[in-house]
Amino acid sequence: MTKIVKKHNINKVSKSNYATPTGVVLEAEKSLSQSLLWKLQADFYANQGPEAWIKGIVPQYITTNPYIAHLYAKTVFGYCRDIASDPNFDRSATIYIMELAAGVGRFTYAFLKSFLPMMQNSSLKELKIQYLITDLAERNVEYWLNHSFLNPYFESGVLDCAAFDMAKDEELRLRYSGEVLNKDKLKNPLILFANYTFDSLPQDTFYVHDEKLFEGLVTVTTQGEQSDPKDSSILAGIDYSYTDRLIQGSSYYEESKINDILLFYRGCLDDSAFSLPIVALRCLQRLIRLFRDDLLLISTDKGYRNLESMNHIYHPFLSKHGSISLTVNFHAMELYFTGLGGKVIHSIYEHENVTTSLFLLSSRSHDFIETSMAYHEIIENIGPDDFYIMKKAVVPLHKSLTTRELLTFLRYTRWDSRTFLEFYNTLLERIAEEEDFPSEELVAAIHKVWEQFLPIGEEGDLAYCLGTLLAYFGHDREAITLFTSSIEFYGEDAAIYYELALCHYNLQEFNQALQYLEIALTLDPDAEDAKRLKEIITQF
Repeated sequence: MTKIVKKHNINKVSKSNYATPTGVVLEAEKSLSQSLLWKLQADFYANQGPEAWIKGIVPQYITTNPYIAHLYAKTVFGYCRDIASDPNFDRSATIYIMELAAGVGRFTYAFLKSFLPMMQNSSLKELKIQYLITDLAERNVEYWLNHSFLNPYFESGVLDCAAFDMAKDEELRLRYSGEVLNKDKLKNPLILFANYTFDSLPQDTFYVHDEKLFEGLVTVTTQGEQSDPKDSSILAGIDYSYTDRLIQGSSYYEESKINDILLFYRGCLDDSAFSLPIVALRCLQRLIRLFRDDLLLISTDKGYRNLESMNHIYHPFLSKHGSISLTVNFHAMELYFTGLGGKVIHSIYEHENVTTSLFLLSSRSHDFIETSMAYHEIIENIGPDDFYIMKKAVVPLHKSLTTRELLTFLRYTRWDSRTFLEFYNTLLERIAEEEDFPSEELVAAIHKVWEQFLPIGEEGDLAYCLGTLLAYFGHDREAITLFTSSIEFYGEDAAIYYELALCHYNLQEFNQALQYLEIALTLDPDAEDAKRLKEIITQF
């Protein structure tokens, strides 16, 4: 009988897969967390800034879509219900929600769109909530502060931002308000999000054999040239290998609770390697101290969360997608939280792409029933990974679905923009061909999709697609707003200015129409449609 091997979201790499690389040695036998690879990583994000996401170099969709944001919002709402019921809860103090390594802020925007209405329409509407969007890259911070869609949240005080170095920072210097958050000012728990975050932070790797613990040391080499000209990864032209060195004693790290994790694995693994997210753990340690042992962490990442997934694997494979990433040992994070007296909830299902886990630490005597119930409901039904799997299955079949079925699935995705763009051409074809086309439902869907969407200027101009549909159905005023956003994020284009002129023409705003036609013809003197419309207007 063929043995069935479960998937645990980890590359099952054996020792035999690692031949000693040839070439010039850049560094020899360093602890993985101290490798120059992480300097390259930091430089990559600092230099790329928002372009890393705008150009699609770094993956983001699975952890930034409106579906996952809504799941997080429901869980946080349950948590707020729990802590608000505590008699020691200070209603006059702010509850901070902090997002680590937020990139361009797409998850932030989707979360606020979902969470704020929940709070405003509940008995918790008087609670003071502030969302803190953070990242290491200064360019990302400047991007948020200058984004027109985020600006209303900054102005209202519900949003602030900070450059935050997870490797060392012990306080938060908020950029918009200028406030500095330190231990003396914080009275309520911290709600922390880390999506596709810990996999990109320095980790260490260890190997256990015959009840002996070895540290995995990495040697980095280069061939002196990039083997693939199309490879933009920081690992382009770079190779690496591991060697094992015996660890003497039981005090590898300064922190006793982290050493306890090493000793645990030494006692229960054999001929197996495991990684330790050391920078993530130390970051959590500082935040736990800052917020007085009150913290809720929700994290979605590629990770493994049980001992079985570590059996007979070797040191971690470095995935490359511009930057580098390693599978996260959520099981080690569980050992750390439970060692502090905390609670951890993992999904009971094996996941294909990412896993979502909840880590809870509290100095309060509270059972957190609402939090656990909300988390179990959303994660054990259709969680973030399940949603992504289902979406990948449905989208290729969308031409065989009816229009109403397409709109129903779009509603299921929480009005996901990527799904809409994947359906766009099919919907466009059916408008003219299909009898009883549900135009009113489509218009309503367009408004919902745009409401959930944070434009960043990536490939696929959603504003233009939505705007042309709204204009077709006679919603010219709303279409103008979308075409204006298209110009803001994609730059001037003769076709967009023509669409703006046509909307103003339909609204009998002829002066504005002529102004946009002049711009369109300046950009493209041969634009026949613009010439024709200008001639019609000037004849009046």
